[in-house]
Amino acid sequence: MPAPLSSSLPTQRINYLDSVRGLAALAVVFYHFFGWKWDKFPDKLLQYNLTSLVFNGSDAVSLFFVLSGLVLSWKYFYPNQALVIDGPHYREYVLNRIVRLYLPFLAALLLVYYYSIHHHGDDLTLLSEFVTNKFGWMEEALLIRGKHDLYTPGWTLEVEMVGSLLLPFLILLLRYNRQLFVTLLAVFLVIGGGFVMGTLGHFMLGMVLTYYFPRIASYDMRQSKLYPFRFLLYLLVFALFSARHLTRIYPLGELANYWLGMLRLDLFHFTGLGAFGILAYIINSPRLQQFLVIKPLLFLGRISYSVYLVHWYFVGQVMNDWDKYSAPFSNSKVAFIVLLAATVTATLLFATVFNVLFERPAIRLGKLLSARFAAQPALSPAPVAQSL
Repeated sequence: MPAPLSSSLPTQRINYLDSVRGLAALAVVFYHFFGWKWDKFPDKLLQYNLTSLVFNGSDAVSLFFVLSGLVLSWKYFYPNQALVIDGPHYREYVLNRIVRLYLPFLAALLLVYYYSIHHHGDDLTLLSEFVTNKFGWMEEALLIRGKHDLYTPGWTLEVEMVGSLLLPFLILLLRYNRQLFVTLLAVFLVIGGGFVMGTLGHFMLGMVLTYYFPRIASYDMRQSKLYPFRFLLYLLVFALFSARHLTRIYPLGELANYWLGMLRLDLFHFTGLGAFGILAYIINSPRLQQFLVIKPLLFLGRISYSVYLVHWYFVGQVMNDWDKYSAPFSNSKVAFIVLLAATVTATLLFATVFNVLFERPAIRLGKLLSARFAAQPALSPAPVAQSL
């Protein structure tokens, strides 16, 4: 079983991980701004790929998924493993999670729907087409049916929702039989079809971080035989996390792609391993944690979900009307920098408002509704985990 909980180990919220989520959300904003159209121009392709290695928002979602597996499973292991997972508990958990994720998503979807379809139309037409579901917004609002045409980032929320719904079952498996848990993780990696099944392994990697959290946090790398090769390990983690962009610069070749396809291994699986390595390093680095708990980053972490939800609107607005917005600038580079700064600023400001109006009320409502279904607390002896 996991190492005993130390007195310095957080018992509820791990604040510095909120900042990691916030930085990942900000990377998504930068990445979508850079990649909206610039990857379509051959003369800018290398510049785009190199920039994507720094602002790797496309793989920041791997951090989201691994982080979700970590933080959602935390309460099931610390301070002990005695939290009962039964029908009433699952009902409470699912209701809280659905309300927390879904209501802000629905608000963001309607905002993007209004802008992308009808920002030049009249309200009567909007109402008519909204009611008749002409553009399929109802299917997209279901979130777990694989339709994300109006609001493309919704695919990650589908993964979050499915992973959240399955997490308590995976917790039970991890508690009682680690061998089966590891086997299932391998199964997801090899036979996971589609982007949902293929990314459930990310959640499971986050649960592994939770399970071994005390050991990772207290591990002294300087006493390890690998310490002289630590920079090679850091480089390996970077290569895993950035594999999709590195292979655009240096293609793998036909043979490597054949075997990846044969094993049904997407490069996104490797980014999950990279995200696992990044988070393990952060958990083991008190100095980095001290930086991550500065107030601006903590604030960014608190509004990170809202940043992710609303950024598509501002990036899309600027990029779809790029010629109009860049016209006042005689220099294209100046226009790019100014419009990027304006997009990021507008996103952060609106995300703050969105957080207050939609995200926080959804959190409160989820807790209120789930409390009505709360089971009486019950404790059972913590199972002894079998060694690998």
